[in-house]
Amino acid sequence: MATDDQITRDAAVPTPAAGARVFTVRLWKEDLGCGSEYRGSVRDVVSEAFRGFRDWSDLVAFMVARLEQEERHVDG
Repeated sequence: MATDDQITRDAAVPTPAAGARVFTVRLWKEDLGCGSEYRGSVRDVVSEAFRGFRDWSDLVAFMVARLEQEERHVDG
């Protein structure tokens, strides 16, 4: 996965929209005996819920679940 996106310290950070969540994602490459794979962890900044993942779908599932939980809380 390659990207040409450049991030600078001077870049303006947009304010999240109402109902938005903030997540931190940490990624690293794990060397295995038969190759390597990317692994990571994700944290919901507000609730501090945390999950490690080895598959991108696990990352997405965690984030979607946190967003849906917030929606149920607001609508509830």
